[in-house]
Amino acid sequence: MKKLFGTDGIRGIAGKYPLEPDFIKKIGSAAAVIINDSSKKEFILGCDTRESSSWISKALCDGIMAASVDVFDCGVVPTPAVAYITTIRDSSAGCVISASHNSAEFNGIKFFSNEGIKISDDNELEIEKLVLSKNFNKSEKPVGKYSVCDNYADDIYTKFLYSTLPKNFDLSGLKIVLDCANGANYKIASEVFSNLSAEIIALSVSPDGKNINKNCGSLHLKNLEHSVVENNADFGIAFDGDGDRCIFVDETGDVRDGDYLIAIAADELNKNGELKNNSVVATVMANFGFYKAMERDGIKVLESAVGDKYVHSEMIKNDIILGGEQSGHIIFRNFLNTGDGLLTAIQISAIIKKSKKSLSELSKIIKKYPQILLNVRVEKKIPIVENKKLSDVIKSVEKKLNSNGRVLVRYSGTEPLLRIMVEGPDDKTINRYAQEIASIINF
Repeated sequence: MKKLFGTDGIRGIAGKYPLEPDFIKKIGSAAAVIINDSSKKEFILGCDTRESSSWISKALCDGIMAASVDVFDCGVVPTPAVAYITTIRDSSAGCVISASHNSAEFNGIKFFSNEGIKISDDNELEIEKLVLSKNFNKSEKPVGKYSVCDNYADDIYTKFLYSTLPKNFDLSGLKIVLDCANGANYKIASEVFSNLSAEIIALSVSPDGKNINKNCGSLHLKNLEHSVVENNADFGIAFDGDGDRCIFVDETGDVRDGDYLIAIAADELNKNGELKNNSVVATVMANFGFYKAMERDGIKVLESAVGDKYVHSEMIKNDIILGGEQSGHIIFRNFLNTGDGLLTAIQISAIIKKSKKSLSELSKIIKKYPQILLNVRVEKKIPIVENKKLSDVIKSVEKKLNSNGRVLVRYSGTEPLLRIMVEGPDDKTINRYAQEIASIINF
């Protein structure tokens, strides 16, 4: 069992263990020792807009450089930009200071390999073993070099994004609302869409270190929904704090999550004969209606655990180029090895323009089953199979649903929460069943 790493790196309250300066230095040194797949001893560093990101970055840099590894600091950039730059510079690793969709008091550290992939569970366990070792201290070797790259990251990353579209293709004629979550995409998203000739209305682009994801972004869509309808926009796009996911809102104000986005992209690739192995990867959280839609269109769905690195692993294993999560982490593996909100945003926007259809029309590809997700705070993550009362009620609900729905109960990998998901024939039924499960939880 991992003690520090969750499904998306190390995460917690900034200033509290494990995100304390001295311990962060040890994490940096341990990571620099363990992640060394490239001859170029350099870590690419990026962060989001949280006020704690600056001192966490400094502590991490001190640890990395103490292990004789250089740091190339990109400043505030989207997470996927760090992954991309790591690959093109053939650096040892990428490192991002961010807590993604969480509120400002949280922060986190996540690492990418020199292939732009979230590091493996084995690597995470090795880093933990080293950093938690009583005998582990910062190296006394010569200190690595530190350099700041100014606009390098934005320039290189945006050129990459444009290269994923057909030559001379643009988004002219589309009015798009962007909610940038006061996060890492607060400047770059508007620039990218404006340079593609779309008419842009930008929301949540004034980060102050404390307002990242606050009533905005991919988990708080009310402002976006309202703005799309009020401005008669074609659609809206919401990013999360570090920019590795996005959620769309159609012209009527209806939310179109990752299930819709994967289905729309799969349909486009399939029509063009470009959907490799006629398959996609989705996580266990994908809606039952998504599976039904893909089955109807002859597209195979392979299932992975929650977390875009597990999606990617399944994609590699089965040579698949499209996969993702309902939360909006979508991987277009023919372009990049990790979830990318901006890449997804321009790819789906391009499909909408080429189709000459509205997003609501394209979204008819799926008929979603009603779904409810309850998050119940827990003090201890006792294995579900060891909790007889919980196991029994899950089995009881599954039996009642029969083949007309499903139940998924799991612990969050980043927070002290038990997640209860129920899908079924109608809202009333699934809400009753979800509450039935939640009511017996007593940790």
